Amino acid sequence: MTCEETRLRVADELFGGARTAEGGNEVEEHLASCAGCRAEAEAVRATWQRLAVMPEPEPSRAVSGRFYAALHAWEEAEQHQASTPQKAGLWRWWPSKPMWQVAVSVGCLAAGLLTGAVVTTHRQPAEVTTSSGEIAQLRKEMTGMRQLVTLSLLQQQSASERLRGVTYSYRAEPDDMEVLSALLRTITTDPSVDVRLAAIESLKNLGQSPVVRRGLINAISKQDSPLVQVSLVDALVELQVRSAMPALRQLNASSQLDPNVHARISQALQSLQ
Repeated sequence: MTCEETRLRVADELFGGARTAEGGNEVEEHLASCAGCRAEAEAVRATWQRLAVMPEPEPSRAVSGRFYAALHAWEEAEQHQASTPQKAGLWRWWPSKPMWQVAVSVGCLAAGLLTGAVVTTHRQPAEVTTSSGEIAQLRKEMTGMRQLVTLSLLQQQSASERLRGVTYSYRAEPDDMEVLSALLRTITTDPSVDVRLAAIESLKNLGQSPVVRRGLINAISKQDSPLVQVSLVDALVELQVRSAMPALRQLNASSQLDPNVHARISQALQSLQ
């Protein structure tokens, strides 16, 4: 048995490996004849024995606290991930950036219209009714796509992206309550004055809706910007919302009202009478 084989056998024995009688005899014979291996084996065995009787170190309170803090953070992350709804089906492929969402929507619209035109050209008169139904279905799907893009843009962190969402809302249907609600919410909560002003202009095009009229009246008392207040007053006058007069009088009575807004409300009250 060589010196290298003997070292491996000794190490295997210390780590709990099985030891046969024949293998043990070979190791002992080599150690008896090789002073270097015998001294090395004795030193390793003595070290191993000292390690075996050493007490196991207890973790300090600080280590324990850090461990349980990390464990708690991991559990909260797992719970949050489990409770967060994941996109399923084809929605997994829907792009997250608004620019690509608009591009995909326009591409789908162009492809749908081109396909409809080609199919309609080659159909017989008896199939015109079916073709009309498919076109109506296509328009419905594109309406849903425009709604999705508008709502997605209005929720972006960038003010420029939210402005694009307001611009895109001009294509919304007059009875699209989700888009109307999002625009009214933008007027009262958006941190950007420019975005709020743009949302007011967009809602003026839908001013025949009772929901829009009530929303504009409710929003005027929640504004901290004189520009937005004046824009809302002008919108109410332009739409001839006479039901806004009590709210305008109440706001006009405020001692903290900007003088320019006060003058504009006074003019609006005369116009609405």
